[in-house]
Amino acid sequence: MRVSELAERTGASTRVLRYYDANGLLPSQRLANGYRDFPGQAVERVRRIRLLLGIGLNLEDVAQLLPCFAEDGNLTPCDRARDRLLGQIADIDARVSALLETRRMLVDEVRQWDRDPH
Repeated sequence: MRVSELAERTGASTRVLRYYDANGLLPSQRLANGYRDFPGQAVERVRRIRLLLGIGLNLEDVAQLLPCFAEDGNLTPCDRARDRLLGQIADIDARVSALLETRRMLVDEVRQWDRDPH
């Protein structure tokens, strides 16, 4: 299928699909006329890529985890998927902690203003 049809079927822009292709995430073949030709399973592959990007993984992580999907479209508990998802959880926890500390500092500052309003 051509990139425009894949875009229509997935809701992804043609630009994004070309980007996935250029980064090896979405294989295609070149036809004699130079057009990209994507296999039928590319629709499901785009869904998987978008799922992984949506949970905050980068393209390198996505490339490593795509083989961990089962035929039914679910991510399987392969070691690299588990390790990366646990790493993502740790990253999120660290960002939440940093945000909570920033919030605490802001609240303390506003409270200080309320006690000493000059």
